[in-house]
Amino acid sequence: MQQKKRKRRSRRIRRLQRDIYLLGIVLLLILIIMGVVQLVTKSYIHRHDDGKILSGITVGGVDVSGQTKDEAVQTVQGVISQKNNVIFTFKVADDRAFDVEANTLGLQVSKLEDSVQQAVDYGRRGNALKAYKIMKNAKRGKLTHDIPLQYKIDENTAKKVLETAAVSALNEPQNACVTQDALGNVSIEKEKSGEVLNTNKTIENIKKLLKAWDGKNATIQAKIDEDKAKVTAEELKDATDLLGSSTTYYDVNDSGRAQNVESGAKHLNDILLQPGEEQSADEAMRPYTEENGYAKAASFSGNTVEQTMGGGICQVSTTLYQALLYAELDIVERHQHSMLVSYAEPSMDAAIADDVMDLVFKNNQEYPVYIEAIVGGGSLTFNIYGKETRDPNRTVTYVSETLSSEQATGTNYVASDDPIGYINYVSAAHPKISAQLWKVVTENGTEVSREVVNHSEYVSSPETYSVGTASDDANATAKMQQAIGTQDLATINAAIQEIIYGY
Repeated sequence: MQQKKRKRRSRRIRRLQRDIYLLGIVLLLILIIMGVVQLVTKSYIHRHDDGKILSGITVGGVDVSGQTKDEAVQTVQGVISQKNNVIFTFKVADDRAFDVEANTLGLQVSKLEDSVQQAVDYGRRGNALKAYKIMKNAKRGKLTHDIPLQYKIDENTAKKVLETAAVSALNEPQNACVTQDALGNVSIEKEKSGEVLNTNKTIENIKKLLKAWDGKNATIQAKIDEDKAKVTAEELKDATDLLGSSTTYYDVNDSGRAQNVESGAKHLNDILLQPGEEQSADEAMRPYTEENGYAKAASFSGNTVEQTMGGGICQVSTTLYQALLYAELDIVERHQHSMLVSYAEPSMDAAIADDVMDLVFKNNQEYPVYIEAIVGGGSLTFNIYGKETRDPNRTVTYVSETLSSEQATGTNYVASDDPIGYINYVSAAHPKISAQLWKVVTENGTEVSREVVNHSEYVSSPETYSVGTASDDANATAKMQQAIGTQDLATINAAIQEIIYGY
């Protein structure tokens, strides 16, 4: 019995050995076949590998079929450089948003050559059978495969662009202010918070978009923070008495000068000075640029009339100076004009010249003072509010006294950029004047003090006309300038006659 069992076991072992042997042969054959297939497909891939990207492959949505690596890099870069018409819309609220051109954010592609290399390798590397299938699909025009690009932005550039672009879509904070109605009743309007763009968080949202960006227009949520008003009603509670006021008038038809007066006044509006604080009028109004609200207006420069930026701001500083005098705040710095001005009596003016002349004043009160500017329609008013501590029976007036005066003689002709043939009236004659300003204080109608506030010297200026010198002919311009230099009207007219009519 045991011998039979041993025989059966021996037969099973032999069958198992045979099956294993056969399986090994089958596996070996399979491996040989697979190896042959791999060799054949690799040989096919190698023969058809011309270093160019397969048809149907895109990089960041840009078709680079049939291109070498270098060609594909140039193609993709060219498309990226033209993305200045791609717009990112930053949503502030349901009804508010602002647009930015994608390229202005310092848009760049990260590792472009690596992405293009992936396109070159696709269907040429890895599993041979899979690569063979990809190549066959490419030849049949059935391959579609995109290698995504990784975009990034220059954060410093983006911050500046976003901050500028967001202004139009954000609500500005509104300072608390002191108002006065027609009956003279004073009240305080409470401040309102505004909005400010959180550039760091907004840039984070841009980065999230760029991770899967398709290169097309996109909407991004802007992150907004509260922007609190600089002047609060609480701070103005002790600044409701009108301490001083002054009004001057300007010509609204002189558009450049009118714009400068109005812009300068707005820059000086809503200023709150705590006790002991100083304020520079020039610092508050500058820079005198178009971006800051100013325009070119006529002004004198030597013996010529030029269009200079900010002409007219001296009327703003003069009007403010007069209001400050009546409020009896300390005047730290004040300068006269070189010649008399039409909008102020002698010694009642205050000239401004960037980095040269300034109007600087100080709050010498025990309470805050608030400056209000009201401008428009040819009228400019400054009101100074604070806490009135002066005796109601006390009155302050200012008297301009001319110490000496010498009339200007003759006529002055100055060059302008008008065409040759134009002679325009500029200004009346200004006398040479020496003047001083008196501060007169009365109590119950009786004068109790009189003191000199300032002393001013104004140079004379004859009646002035501007003479056009603009011409395409440099010789004609030079001839006109030479004629103007003679300050003789007959010579000037003769030069005009010769240039225009040839005789």
